[in-house]
Order: sequence, then C-alpha cells, then structure tokens
Amino acid sequence: MRVSALALLVLLACASPPPPAPLRVGTSGDYAPFSKDGEGFDVEVARRFAAELDRPLELVPFRWPELAERAARGDFDVAMSGVTWRADRDVRGWLSLAVGQGGPCWIGPVTPRSVGVNRGGVLEGFARAHFPSARVTTVDDNESLPTLLAEKKVDAIVTDSFELAHFRRPGEHAQCAAETYRKVYWVTPAHAAELGPALDRFLIAREPELRELRGRWFGARQESGAVDHVLDLVARRLELQPFVGAWKRERKKPVEDLAQEARVLAAVESRARELDLAPLPVRRLFEVQIRIAKRIQTQATDTKAALDLDTELRPALARLSERQLDALVRAAPVTQESLETRGLAPLAALVTQAELAELLDALAAIAHSD
Repeated sequence: MRVSALALLVLLACASPPPPAPLRVGTSGDYAPFSKDGEGFDVEVARRFAAELDRPLELVPFRWPELAERAARGDFDVAMSGVTWRADRDVRGWLSLAVGQGGPCWIGPVTPRSVGVNRGGVLEGFARAHFPSARVTTVDDNESLPTLLAEKKVDAIVTDSFELAHFRRPGEHAQCAAETYRKVYWVTPAHAAELGPALDRFLIAREPELRELRGRWFGARQESGAVDHVLDLVARRLELQPFVGAWKRERKKPVEDLAQEARVLAAVESRARELDLAPLPVRRLFEVQIRIAKRIQTQATDTKAALDLDTELRPALARLSERQLDALVRAAPVTQESLETRGLAPLAALVTQAELAELLDALAAIAHSD
C-alpha cells in the first residue's frame, strides 16, 4: 500500500518526540554519607537535578582509581559521589561550587606505623604526606578499611570527617586535620560548557534544600552562601599556583609576567563594570591574589610540572576568575561579619596571616557600583 506525501507528513507530526537522554551520574556506591548502596546526600541531589532537567536518572558505578580515566572517556555526564576538589581535576571538565566541607581523619594512634587508605584519591595523598615513615596499604574497596583495622593488618585507617562516624567502632580513637577539603560535582569535559553552569545555578537556587539534606546526611547543615563560594574560588586559584610555578621553573621562565598580569587585571575590571560591581575594589582583590600567587609559585619547589600552562592552567584560571566575579555579584556588599565562616579554612591553609588579612580587607571592600 502506497502512502501519500501528505499522509506521511501527518504521521510524522503526530509521532511522539524521542524521550530525553538520561542524566548519567557516576557514583562509587561505597562512600557514606554521599553514595552508599544507592542512597546518600549526593544521590538525593542527583535525583533533584535530573528532575530539574526533566531527564531520567541513570547511576553509573565507578571505582575510585579509575575515576579520572572514566571522566575523560565520558562514561558518565557528571560524577556525584563525594568527589573532592583537586587542581588536576579542575583543569579537566567543570568542578561545581562546593556542596560540603570537611577534612582528613584517621582512626588509630597519633603516629601509626602502618595505615590503610582508599587508593587513588586525596586521602592517599594525605596519608603518604602526613605519615611519611608509615607503611601505606591501599585498597580499591573503600568499605574494606574497617576490616583491615579490626584484623590488625594496619595500625590506622585514613578516612575523612564525613565518613568517620560510619567507620569508627566503639572504643576506637580518631584524630582529624583542618577542614580544607571541599566536596564538588565533576562534570566531564564533553558536557562541561553546557552542564557545568546549569549545575551551579541549580545548587545556588536549591541551597535551602541542600542545607536540610546536609543536616540529615552529615549531621550538620553547613550553611553555604555566596561569600563561602567566593572564598572557595579564591582558594582554588591559589591551589593551582604551585603547578604554574612548576611549569615556569621547568622551562626557566620568570615567575613575574607583567604583561599577563595587566591583561588579567584589565579583564576583571572591565567585567566588574559589566556586572555592576565597583571596579577598583575588584581590581585590588585580584592584585592581592596575583601577589600571593607569585609568592606561592616561587616557594613551591617540590611540585612537578604535571599540568600545562597554556592549554590547562590558564584556561582553568580564566574560568575561576569569571566564576569568582559571578559569586562576588551575589555576595556584594561583602561585610567583615560575613567573612567569619568555615569557608576560611581552605584559604587559611594556603596563605600567611598577613596575606589572609589583606585578602579579607580587599573582600570587605567589594560592593555594587553607585
């Protein structure tokens, strides 16, 4: 039977649109309270974000040692599983605004001879740096760590302040370092431009809901406002600087690049005007950050040149500048009282007391244009 062209057009017009693609969320499934057996803080946020996008949610399991490889390969759209901000991650894809803040902890003696830790993450780096003389045993199954300790195969296990209550058993002692870790969502490179900003907007709009979820899953609401985001984004810029310094040192380039500094300052001052921010206080804030950045680049002599300045670091720094300005718009006018927040901990770990005071003074001057 032949179908006329008109009938074919009618059939096509009546056909249902294709269903939306699922939001593929990478999850380890072994990290309470973020994602454990299909539940947790990040799983709940993922459900809400997928609903906001009007897309079905698909949870894609990953193991921590393979996270970077699978993110680069695009096996999921975004990893939401207690991912910690790291410089090497920030240059690849989009790391969302922080959704939680904590720090490394260990269960066991103050100075253990052997420690167990999950392989391939920031906690392994902490374990090796904090216990340089200890034997480090790494595992791929995060949930196996308490068993290692119970069976006395290690003296201590390294975890963090979020997971501590889940791992610590009655009678066990624990110590924690400063809360410098920020938990974020890692949008993979293929979706960063589209999904990253959308995710940040979602997190800002849903902050009241997130506070309630933090209270339920973390045991603390952890207020997170625009000033906290500013402080975190300033810290991110500074944490990239050892890699900038390493790149320059390897190529025998001077730390100071006055032409590049002038370009950055002109760009942020111009953008501040567009955003209705008083431009001179914004310029001063970035001048302070540049001075501190040069000091960090000069002193961070142990860092290896693992990241390229032109293709990775400068684009990442440019994104952070833009996001910092957006956060300043939401935070302005900034007051000294608003700067008294737990968000200072990551920043305080990077700068001297004098530098911190100068940064806070510069931030307290941020205001909208008259």
